[in-house]
Order: sequence, then C-alpha cells, then structure tokens
Amino acid sequence: SSSLVVEIARDKTLYSQSFSRGVPTGPLATLGSAPNRRGTMVTFTPDPEIFGEKARFKPATLFRMAKSKAFLFAGVEIRWRCDPALLSDGEQTPSEAVLHYPGGLADYLNDATADKALMVSTPFAELVELDGQKFEWAITWLGHGEDGFFNSYCNTVPTPLGGTHETGFRQAILRALRAFGELSGNRKAADITADDVLANTAVMLSVFLRDPQFQGQTKDRLVSTDATRVTEQAIRDRFDHWLSADASRATFILESAIERAEERKRRKKEKEVARKSATRRLRL
Repeated sequence: SSSLVVEIARDKTLYSQSFSRGVPTGPLATLGSAPNRRGTMVTFTPDPEIFGEKARFKPATLFRMAKSKAFLFAGVEIRWRCDPALLSDGEQTPSEAVLHYPGGLADYLNDATADKALMVSTPFAELVELDGQKFEWAITWLGHGEDGFFNSYCNTVPTPLGGTHETGFRQAILRALRAFGELSGNRKAADITADDVLANTAVMLSVFLRDPQFQGQTKDRLVSTDATRVTEQAIRDRFDHWLSADASRATFILESAIERAEERKRRKKEKEVARKSATRRLRL
C-alpha cells in the first residue's frame, strides 16, 4: 500500500500506526481515550507502482467475500457500504447492507433458495466439533429443473475445485442413504451413486481443520488426506438420524435418487446399443 493506517481500540484507549510501502512512517501513537470503541480499523490505498494507476476494486467481488464471511462465522454482523458511483448500471451489489446470519450456513442456504422450488421443507443442516475441528453443512433438495450448487470452504478459504472434504461429504450422504434403503428393503438403493443423490441439490460445506493442505497457491482445492475420513465421520451418523426421523421424507429422497440411477443406466444402455449398431454397419 502507498498508504496504510491502522487504528486499534484496546482497553478503552485508541492507538494508531501508519505505513507506506511496508515501512512505518512514524511511531505508534496514542490518540486518547476511546471508552465506547473496540476492534481494529484498517484504511489503505493500493500502491499504483505495483497495481497500476487504473487499478480498481470490484464491488461485486468484495461484497461476495464479505457475505461469505458473514455466514461462515454465524452471528457476526458485517456492515457493508459502497459509494454508489462505483456501482455499474444493472449491478446487483447494494450500496449499503447489513450482513447477518445467526443460523450460519442454514440461514444462508434458506436465503439462497428462497425463490426456488424445494423437494423437502427442512434442509439437513448442522454444526459439530470433533477433536478440535469444526464441520458445518447445509443441504436441501431442489425441485425438477432448478439449478443446484455445491459451495465448499476450508478455514473460510473458498475451494471452488472441491477436494477431500467434499469427497467425505459425498460419501457420507451416499452411504447413509444406501443404508436406509437396505433397512427399508429397497434393493435398488445399492445401485445409486453420489451423483444420483446430489443431483438438483444446493449444498454449503465449511470445515475448520488443523494444518490444511491445498493444491497450488490459489488454494482452489483441498488435498488434506485425512479430511475425507473426518468429514464423513462428522456427517454420516447425523444424516442417518435425519433420515430416520422422517421416513416419508427419506423415502422420497431415495426414490428420486433411484429414478436418476435408472435413467442413467438406461442412457448408458442406449449408447452401448448405438455403438454396437455402428460397429456392425462398419463391418458390413
């Protein structure tokens, strides 16, 4: 930053420190009493020698980041304000907003699917802690034709390419639903895959792990080998209980997955028949 100023309110006293290009421009200053203020405020200007004279922040990107922090830390309140002159015509980013999701991912999922048709009225959502690591998730099944999504995070870092935590989630949901099918005597449940179960779903997954390992410097994919096991462990039993708590709901989800599995097998068989027919024509 060409200019960066940090103000810290601690023990009812306000302190300030300024920097330019990483170098302090003066000593730590005591600004006086601040009995009604807490926390830290950072004001900075990106260095034009590094980013160029025309570098600009993208309000939509910053707003999405602020919103993700609000639901990843349930209960926190983020007050967003942006100069309206920086917003382009037709942009959905508000000039002012209060971002607050006391229910965490469940609240965000309900907000994100408010205008969508749902197959189930209540999402499967929970927050648990295992061995000092936290796992939070929310999933709901959308109606036919609705576009789903799977957003995952590790230690608040977005992982758009997924990774081992998503694998653990998918395994937990699949194995629990297969187990429900076996208990209910539905033999077709053994043929379903994770893709059959999670098609048309909206999923939010956030994990807090010790020493997570990512792929590449952009951290788009989690590769921690143990994340699959611990994520599945955190979710599997709880999904079992959620299914058993409402047999009709669980049966509906299972039958929908079976329908997709049968459609998948039908398309595969049609492709095989078409391939064999094409091979015979070539031989003739």
